[in-house]
Amino acid sequence: MLARIEGAPAGTRGISLFIVPKKRIESDGSLAANDLNTSGVYHKLGYRGCPIVQLSMGDKNDCHGYLVGDANSGLKYMFQMMNAARIGVGLGATAKSTAAYYATLDYAKTRCQGRKVTEKDPLKPQVPIIEHADIKRALLFQKAVNEGSLSLLLQSAKYLDLYHALPEGDEKEKYNLLTEILTPIVKTYPSEMGVHAISQGLQCFGGSGYCDDYPLEQYYRDIRIDPIHEGTTAIQGMDLLGRKALMKDGKAMLLLMEEINLTITAARAIPELAPKAEKLAEALGTQQNVTAALFKVAGEKGPEIFLADATLYIEMFGIIAIGWQWLLQGVKAKDALAGNPSKADLNFYQGKLFTLRFFFEYEMPKIEGLAVRLMSSDAVTVEMETAFFDD
Repeated sequence: MLARIEGAPAGTRGISLFIVPKKRIESDGSLAANDLNTSGVYHKLGYRGCPIVQLSMGDKNDCHGYLVGDANSGLKYMFQMMNAARIGVGLGATAKSTAAYYATLDYAKTRCQGRKVTEKDPLKPQVPIIEHADIKRALLFQKAVNEGSLSLLLQSAKYLDLYHALPEGDEKEKYNLLTEILTPIVKTYPSEMGVHAISQGLQCFGGSGYCDDYPLEQYYRDIRIDPIHEGTTAIQGMDLLGRKALMKDGKAMLLLMEEINLTITAARAIPELAPKAEKLAEALGTQQNVTAALFKVAGEKGPEIFLADATLYIEMFGIIAIGWQWLLQGVKAKDALAGNPSKADLNFYQGKLFTLRFFFEYEMPKIEGLAVRLMSSDAVTVEMETAFFDD
C-alpha cells in the first residue's frame, strides 16, 4: 500500500510503500490478526467474477504496516510495477476485443437477413449479414483495431526483451526509451478503441447482442474498466505529452520516429504500399507540427493549456502508431505473397492487406481533425467556469 509517514514531505515526494498483511508475525513466531478487515464489496459494471473489496485498517488501532525500501520512494517503486501493469491492461483489452470479434464473425456468417441492395426480388433467399457492406465495415474496424493493437504490443515486447538482454550502453538505452514512449500508447489505444470495437460487434448482433445468449454483453462490460485501469486515458496522455515526448531532450520521440521511418522506407519500395507509406509520412509530419505547436503553447501560456487536450494528443499518436504497425504487416504480407503461398495463407495475407487498406482509408483521416483541434488557440475547456455547468 502507498501511505505517508508522519512528517513526510508534501505531495508525491512524501509517499512511501508498505506491506500491510492480513496477519502479522509476532515476536514468538505466532500469527496475529493485523486489524485489517473487509468492510464492503464493490459492485462493478463488469468484472462480475472478481471480488474487489473495500478494506478497513486500524479500527482497533492495531494495524501494522512494514516499510518497503527507502522512505518517501513509494511512487518510484510503484512505477516499476505500473509500466508492466499498463502493458498488461493493453494486452487484456486486446484479448477481450479479439474474442468479441470472433464471436461477431461467427454470427455474421450464419445470421441471414436482408438481400443485396441490387436484388429486387423479395422471393430470393436472404443472405448472411456478412454480405452487407456495413457489416464488413464493422468487422474490418474490429480486425484493424485488434490486430493492430496486438502488433504494437508485440513490437513493445520486442523492445523490452532487447532492453533486458543487452549489456549497458547506447543500444540498451535505445530500447528502454522506445519502451517508455510506447507504454502509454500500448495501454491506451487497445483499451479505448477496444470499447468501440466491441460496440461495433454489438451493432452486428442487433438486439440479440444485449442478451446473455451471446458473450458480447459481458465483453462490453468487462472492457470498459480498461481505459481507467492503471491510470486513466487522460493520465496516459499527460504522461506522453508532458513527460515522454520531452524525455532525454526528446530522444525517445526521435528514436520512435526513426523506427517508423524505417518501415516507411521499406513500404515505399513496394508499389501497392507506396501510397500508404506517403500517407503515414504525412501523418508523422502532422504529428511533429502539432507537438512543436503545443510546446510553443507551453512556453507562452503555461502547463494547463499545454496539457488540456493531452487525451486528443494520445489519440492522434495512437492512430499513427497503429498505422505504422499495419504498414509493417503489409510489407511482411507482400513478401509472403511473393512466395507462392497455400490457399489458406493466401486468404490470410490478403485479409491483412485489405485491413491495412481499411485502416488507412477510414482511421488515418481522423488525424486531420484531431490536428485542427490540437493546434487551435481556443482554450474553451480551461476557460469554462465551473458555475456554468449548473442548471
